[in-house]
Amino acid sequence: MEELATLLAHHLTAKEPLVAWHAPFVLTTIEAELRRHGLATVSDRAPHGLVPICDPLVLDRHADPFRSGGRALETVAEWYGIPHDSAGDASSDAETALVLARIIGSCFPPVGRLSRPALHREQVSWHETYVRDAEAWRPGRHRDPHWPLSPVEVLPWTDHGPGQLSAS
Repeated sequence: MEELATLLAHHLTAKEPLVAWHAPFVLTTIEAELRRHGLATVSDRAPHGLVPICDPLVLDRHADPFRSGGRALETVAEWYGIPHDSAGDASSDAETALVLARIIGSCFPPVGRLSRPALHREQVSWHETYVRDAEAWRPGRHRDPHWPLSPVEVLPWTDHGPGQLSAS
């Protein structure tokens, strides 16, 4: 975890966009695991926090909001003609997300021309718009308006012996 956090913080410190498909899930998981292990988070290590992030899911939802079909990584990759034979494999998923970010930027020049800081800011807005519109269209589902990081409370670890899991 330490090595991953150092690498990600270094990448963000260089102001290089960190590409992550469904960034709130990925980044919140990493941040929570770092906290759980008593390590400094990437947010704490990078001088400007988790900036800039590029989330091809947010880009795709913004660029083509009315396209039918799902928005799973493999579905979107197929839509753009990107081979993705090892769905669920972290390395393959990461490579596919990188290629998708480039292709979406090429296919939709107003997205592709944005500077890194502007792209990050716009994705915050685009995600909020998506959540608001999706809630109006299909109410009652939990949709997190936060992007690129969801708020999370890390609870202290409780060691349970074999067969002693508690319901609390």
